[in-house]
Formats: sequence, structure tokens, C-alpha cells
Amino acid sequence: MSTVNQKQPRAERSDAAHSTQRLRSAFPILILVSLGLLVLSRLEHKVIDQMRWHVTEVMTPVLNALLIPVEPLRWAKRQAKEQWQMSEALVRLKQENGKLRNWQWRAIELQRKVDTLSGLVRVVEDADYKFVTARVMANSSGAFVRSVLINAGRQQNVRLGYPVVNEEGLVGRIVDSGDSAARVLLLADLNSRVPVRVGKQGTRAILVGDNGPNPRLDYLPANATVSPGDLVATSGAGGLYPSGLRVGVVVKDRRGLRVWPKANLDQLEYLSVLFYASPRLEMTDRATSRKDARLVGQRKFKLQSPDRTAEP
Repeated sequence: MSTVNQKQPRAERSDAAHSTQRLRSAFPILILVSLGLLVLSRLEHKVIDQMRWHVTEVMTPVLNALLIPVEPLRWAKRQAKEQWQMSEALVRLKQENGKLRNWQWRAIELQRKVDTLSGLVRVVEDADYKFVTARVMANSSGAFVRSVLINAGRQQNVRLGYPVVNEEGLVGRIVDSGDSAARVLLLADLNSRVPVRVGKQGTRAILVGDNGPNPRLDYLPANATVSPGDLVATSGAGGLYPSGLRVGVVVKDRRGLRVWPKANLDQLEYLSVLFYASPRLEMTDRATSRKDARLVGQRKFKLQSPDRTAEP
């Protein structure tokens, strides 16, 4: 038995060697045949043309028979192409749907204003706020701070307290301003507090930042009916922000009701500072100017005091 088993691998190896040798010997012949066919294809002789057409006529049924099993593959390819086109169309539809939602937001705001003001005789129209657009130069967000630095300051009439928005909605407000730069406190910062109204009923609440991605809703009335999906906008209470700036959408997690900001606070590039001179800001500016005037007067008095004491 051992001798038989040893002879079988030897026979298999010899068969493999013979087949390899046959292929090697046939390889030059195939090359010569290919070269001959190439030369014949270049010759424009009637006999060669007739032979070519005869071979073509003979091979046509064979090719048609070979195409029959390939047809399902072609059908699958067409279906894959159609699915790809449908996916592209779906992406376009999602983009258009986003634009339509923006228009829906505007329509809801206009309808709310019409419902509120329909019973009034005299209406004071909303002011058209001027603004300046600036680019985000640095992002100082971290575990305890959520703010960005923009390249616009007092030289561009940017003042403390001005609200800051982008194309999606409210981003934050100015908390520090230099000559050519200013710092924006984002909605998610731990020190951010924004008076808002929620839903169609306009429920008042305070949007409180906690350095997380979604600020929380605090000070909701006990009988408030707020559910995920409700739209959130600034209420204008307190005079820090104008009324009606879009903020985001209510979401709910294990910690309670939160607000998903429409503006992506992690990918800010261009921001617009609204020149909203609120009454509170005016009062702050007057107090600051009076304090500066007192400081200037005290400095003048200190500078003049040595001269007076030096007189005989």
C-alpha cells in the first residue's frame, strides 16, 4: 500500500509537468497565429474579406447564444445605474426639502405675527437691523468655554451684547470687543442664557448652555405642553435679543428637554453681527460712559494736585 501511495503523487507530478510542457510548446504557435491574423486583417484582398464575412456570419448565432446568459448581467447593471441615479435624486430632494423647511419656518413666523396683530389697529413695524459680516478667526471652545473670535470690532461698530447669527439661526452674542476683533459667546457656553419661546403657543422659557451640543430648556411653566419637534425662537424678553430669531428644535433625551441648534456651532466660518441696540445695552453704555468720565476726572484731579501743593 505504501508503494502504491508513493506512485500516485509521482504520476500526478509527471502529468502536471507534461501539461506545462505542452502549454509552453503551444505558446509560440499561438503568438505566430495572432501575428498572422493581424497581418491578414491589414490586407485588403477580396478573398480575405469574403473569409472574414463568412466567419462573421458563422459566429453571429454563436455570439447571440452567448449573449443570452449575459443579458441578466446587463439588466442588473441598468438597475444599479438607475438606483445610483435615484440616490442622487434623493440627495437633491433632501436639499430642496431643507430649503422648503426654511420657507415653512418663515411662513409659520408670519402666520403667528398675523394672528397676534390681527386685532390691533395700530402696529409698529419691526426695524430692519443693520449688520456686519465677519469671519471666524479662532475657536476657543473647550471643556469649560464655548466661544469664537471674529475679525470685526469697534472699528466696524461692533459693541458688547450684539446678537450674532449665521445663515441657519442664532449663534450667540458679543461679550468682548477690541478695535478689530471680538469674542462671541456661543449658545452652548456655560454662561449663556437666552430667553426663548417654544412651539406654536409661544411658551416662554430660558435656553441655558452647559457646554454640551444641545442646550437645555429651563423655567418652563408647569402646565406647558412642549414636545420634541417644536420650533424654538428668541422671545425678546429682557431686551438682549430681538424677537423671532431662529434658535433650533426641541429634542428629548434622558436628561430632559433640550434644544438642537439649527446653527452648527462646531463648524462656524462666517457670522453676521446684528446692530441691535437694545434698551438694556443703551443703559449699560450710559453707565459705562459715566464711569469712564468719573475715572477721567479723578485722574485729572490727581495730576493737578501736586501742582497746587507746590504753589506758595
